[in-house]
Amino acid sequence: MSDQQTSPIDYGFRGRLNWIISGAISGVAGAMAFGAVLGLLNPDIVSVTIPSLYGMTPGRSTGWTLHLLHGLVLGVLFGFLVTRESVLRTFILDTETSVLARYGPSVRVTFAGTVYGLLIWISIPLVALPVWVSVAGGASADFPTATVESLFGHLIFGATLGFLFANVINVTTGSE
Repeated sequence: MSDQQTSPIDYGFRGRLNWIISGAISGVAGAMAFGAVLGLLNPDIVSVTIPSLYGMTPGRSTGWTLHLLHGLVLGVLFGFLVTRESVLRTFILDTETSVLARYGPSVRVTFAGTVYGLLIWISIPLVALPVWVSVAGGASADFPTATVESLFGHLIFGATLGFLFANVINVTTGSE
């Protein structure tokens, strides 16, 4: 047993950016993709609903700033989670019984991002926001939390986050 600490490089991550920067960049990009979807389907969510959750005056720049900040924080959290040793081992696992065995680490990280987006949709809009709204009273009772648009947007956020994270941090299968 070695006393040496393993690092993401030991698992095929060869990028020059660490997980914090990679997560931040990927999270902001994912939030931009999510915001674009919301802009097409219901633009008031970013410009009106998000600022109202914080008791702020609705506005496009305020809503986008908060939305991108959410993406940044969630992206850094994703970066932290997927660069832990137990998760890294899963990304490089190469067993014949695994459904994802035929795909490389980049696809696995993208899939992990999509699942992360789904978990965010369940935990924040479906669980945390209704509690927040009832306690703080910041938004109306008919605040749209469990919408198809929200689910689709969170899945787009997660897939974009995972894909970009895998490519910004440069996940590879072999040693170079």
